[in-house]
Amino acid sequence: MNRLRIWWSKLRHYAGAVWAENIKEWKLELTYKADFARGLIDPVVYLLPYLLYGVALVGGRSSENLQRLVGTSDIITFITLGYVFIGFLNMALWAMGFSLRKEQFYGTLESVFAAPVPRWVFTMGMSLHSILHQLLMIAVQIVFILAVFSIRINPLGLLPTLLVIALMLVALYGIGMFMASFTLIFKQGWLVSEALSSILMILTPIAYPLAVLPAFMQQAALFVPTTYGILTARHFLMGEKISFTLNDALLRLALLSLLWVAFGLLVFALIERQTRRAGTLSHY
Repeated sequence: MNRLRIWWSKLRHYAGAVWAENIKEWKLELTYKADFARGLIDPVVYLLPYLLYGVALVGGRSSENLQRLVGTSDIITFITLGYVFIGFLNMALWAMGFSLRKEQFYGTLESVFAAPVPRWVFTMGMSLHSILHQLLMIAVQIVFILAVFSIRINPLGLLPTLLVIALMLVALYGIGMFMASFTLIFKQGWLVSEALSSILMILTPIAYPLAVLPAFMQQAALFVPTTYGILTARHFLMGEKISFTLNDALLRLALLSLLWVAFGLLVFALIERQTRRAGTLSHY
């Protein structure tokens, strides 16, 4: 019983630290209101070229070739649902990956590392903020697309889609920890984020079907959690054909989540220990 109370007390302590980190980031963002507003508009601006280019190529929002490949012809809904996941991918590669670099900019990295909580608690707080921020941007995107183009989705598919997204976010947390570890070494972690982001965005079927990728890239895409997130979401929301069931998607995402989280935490712990021993943790 005493051990259970200790664990419960520790869990509450960690949860409070996660929430405090989330609130801190919101206060910082909302201090610069113009930049915050720009951040909400940017996703819509980036999405429009995909939609307009697709409509221009096929001469409308309906594509016979897309119908043949994935079982649905609506390119507007297809691209919009896919593009939503770019934000989640960027959350892991950029927002979480740069959480430590931001603390260096603020001059508070040493204070964070001296706090009486594990480092994964700190990055989980950054992750929580990034998820909430991304959901807000997705809402802005959806409202804009509904107002201008309209999208056609099956509301009954929302529940299984949310289950898959929840598991996908766990895997992306592992990727975010992996990216954050590179900031400790290179400081300018964007070098690694840029390279990995380009690779993952090609492998993830965002604005095109998985079938158009070369065979070896299709196999590589199956190790990327966002692939299952996008394919399953579009399957339940607009009827895209997939080669696996919901149970398969959940099982594969659960496995990827375990692998990526374990890998991310291990790499982060090893690199943090090395930078501490080398005395380079606070180097700018």
